[in-house]
Amino acid sequence: MKTRLSVLLIVIFITLISNAQDQTVTVELPLSDNCKTLLSKKLDFLIDGSFQDEASLQKEIARLKKCGLDDFDVKFFGRMESMSAMLRKMTKENQLEQLTFEDLFTEIEKMKATHGFQEMKKITQLSETLATRVGSLKNWNRDIKIFQELGASKNIIAQVFEYLESHPENTKTYQEILEDFKK
Repeated sequence: MKTRLSVLLIVIFITLISNAQDQTVTVELPLSDNCKTLLSKKLDFLIDGSFQDEASLQKEIARLKKCGLDDFDVKFFGRMESMSAMLRKMTKENQLEQLTFEDLFTEIEKMKATHGFQEMKKITQLSETLATRVGSLKNWNRDIKIFQELGASKNIIAQVFEYLESHPENTKTYQEILEDFKK
């Protein structure tokens, strides 16, 4: 399931990149002094050898949290595929050595402004909510709305409801319940 989600995220990201190419985004957030200081710094991690893997990339992207990025943004834009795509665009106008965190932040903000990214973020967060939430009849009225928003079939929704009815003391998450259906 994670593999399919990763492939889906990559496809969506490539679509977002191509859709965001002509968009102009002006960042008009009330930026803190810490953020402004960071934005003026060069992306030295790209040329000093510290850009080795996704963990180091996510660490650098996480620095932009002080400018308004959240954990989802860090995880999404901290992937090698995301960074490679953004670098291709950013280096069309500037040399790698000239790029700043502002260039990176602006590119991220362009992507975040697209409808496709916003929908993907919403769907991913709803999926993660169900993946970690223990299924319960007490919460079913709230949880069914998430299933519907995710586009789950009526058949799947009915199966989950029937499972919860027959297991009133359920301790499994919705993800575990759905995985059991596959067996």
